[in-house]
Amino acid sequence: MAFERLIHAGLAAIMPAHVIYPAVDDKPAGFSPVWLKQILRNQYGFQGTLFSDDISMAGAGFAGDYPSRTDSAIRAGCDMVLVCNNRDGVLAIVDNYPFTPDPVSQVRLIRMHGKQSHNMADLHASREWQQISATIRDVDITPELDLGDDAI
Repeated sequence: MAFERLIHAGLAAIMPAHVIYPAVDDKPAGFSPVWLKQILRNQYGFQGTLFSDDISMAGAGFAGDYPSRTDSAIRAGCDMVLVCNNRDGVLAIVDNYPFTPDPVSQVRLIRMHGKQSHNMADLHASREWQQISATIRDVDITPELDLGDDAI
């Protein structure tokens, strides 16, 4: 399968959610070395980039302040930590987190750049793009909205 080849080649990225699967670990997946290192990296051989979920979300609050959340996500195995729409959180990390680049994470991030340059014209001309676009166009996505007000 194409997706499996991308995963094992390290050409994919995953963002684990702040979801707890208590049968596996008591920490949310994005803060869990069990999920990220043992299962994704070791068991499944995932070599791509791991992005944290947004650490400004309530589900990340258990890990403490923003530098602590960052540290927990990186120690769990994330290569990149996301802080979305929270300037104070970003500043707290920049000002207080003693960032030490991990060479392996840096290689994963560099690999995301790809080896070829692509443009929209080439993308639209590709057979794969045209097939996927046709499949999407053929999907019936007519919204059905039931407001429950038929008696009005």
